[in-house]
Amino acid sequence: MWLKHLKCFILILLSLNAASQTSIDSLENELSNLKESDPLYLINLTKLAKEYAETHPDTALIICNRALRISELLQMNKEKGQIYVALSTSYSFLADYDKSTAFSFKAIEVAEEFMDTVTLIDAFNNLGIDYMMQEDDQKAVAYFQKVEVLSRQFNDTLRWGHALNNLGMMAGYNDDAQAELRFYEQAAALFRAINEKEGYANTLLNSGTVYTLYLEQYQKANELYDEALAVFKEIDMSSGIQNTLQSKAENLMYMGRLSDAQTMAEEALAIAKEFQFAQDEIYTYELLSQISLETGDYRSALSYLRSKNEIEGEVFTEEKSRQIAELETKYQTEKKEQELAIASLRLLQQQREKYFLIGALIFSVTVGGFIILSLKQKAQLKQKLLAEEIENLRLKINSLLGDSSAIKLSLEELNEQLHQPLSEREFEILNLTASDKTNQEIAEEVFVSVNTVKYHLKNIYDKLGVNNRKEALHLIVGRS
Repeated sequence: MWLKHLKCFILILLSLNAASQTSIDSLENELSNLKESDPLYLINLTKLAKEYAETHPDTALIICNRALRISELLQMNKEKGQIYVALSTSYSFLADYDKSTAFSFKAIEVAEEFMDTVTLIDAFNNLGIDYMMQEDDQKAVAYFQKVEVLSRQFNDTLRWGHALNNLGMMAGYNDDAQAELRFYEQAAALFRAINEKEGYANTLLNSGTVYTLYLEQYQKANELYDEALAVFKEIDMSSGIQNTLQSKAENLMYMGRLSDAQTMAEEALAIAKEFQFAQDEIYTYELLSQISLETGDYRSALSYLRSKNEIEGEVFTEEKSRQIAELETKYQTEKKEQELAIASLRLLQQQREKYFLIGALIFSVTVGGFIILSLKQKAQLKQKLLAEEIENLRLKINSLLGDSSAIKLSLEELNEQLHQPLSEREFEILNLTASDKTNQEIAEEVFVSVNTVKYHLKNIYDKLGVNNRKEALHLIVGRS
């Protein structure tokens, strides 16, 4: 759920006004009726780039570069600020955070020169996102706080609400559930005041995850999910509907309502497939596998895991194909440069031509070998991942049947020393923690989400009377 929570968060941050085909069509129609020499043409072209940034970032980059050329011709230097913001947003969706942050800083320079508060806020906001994605929480919070102060100071309610929502997310990453809820409630009040339905629905969804994962108030979480779902359906936002259905399904699973959870997760999966939300399909298959494990339907659990791996393999292949295409383009460019150099040097020294040809041949073989090796490693990695997931599923089944021969620590001896005994699942996760695995690695090994692992760790720490993993490990060593 944490990853879904994060995905929903990113969609809000990087596009304050949600892109829709209607708005894109409207902008394109307006552009067709304007001349490039009209200042409105540049303004609308920049808006179009920002609309495309989320769904088609490559297209957005092309539009931005065109907008920059027009801004130079028309000497509209102030408008470059928002073009840089659109470039930053596009590169951020492409996960190229170096370029994204570089364009954000360019936008800040323009905003400060022309005292453009809106551009300054948007640039700070994008920097917060990029640093958050790079796990630099301190810088992320600092920039989101700047957005909150400026938005409040200039009475920009929309951006103020998003800033509070972002700060709530950051509080959640630091396990401060109460602060997280306060930020969401403040953001929700602002969104209601300006009738910003998408932002309001997202604060409800985010609040629901807090009640599910940290406060264990599942009924309250269900109420929030139902309200969020109603709003997302009202504005016909498919991604919001899908996110909410999956979060509600996970909440129902924790409540023990496995049949309802199964139905809701299948509905979420149908939407993900219909709108080709590949990453959402992966999350939902994982959830369905977890629900099947809870019901003891191991055959279905394995089938869902295989489907999850197939989708992950497709995503991996697309990314690897893009990397190979970029490498091939770079290689072809370098090859042409080498050929020009060889042609020039041939007039001066015949012998050097031979060296360059040999160098080009070696480079070609190296690149070709790299491409073949990459494809081979991808296939091996996919096969290895599936084998590991199947083996982990077998271990899970053995654990549920009482086979604890592989456990190094004694659950019974440890529980004798505790006021509140650990469950088998908690003991399993505690042992994995002791093996120095990360939360992500533990989640993958026991087929749960990262937030589910955090949920179990919180209960484990409470029962052991410790505050963190380090203290827990010291306690384990002392009692082993």
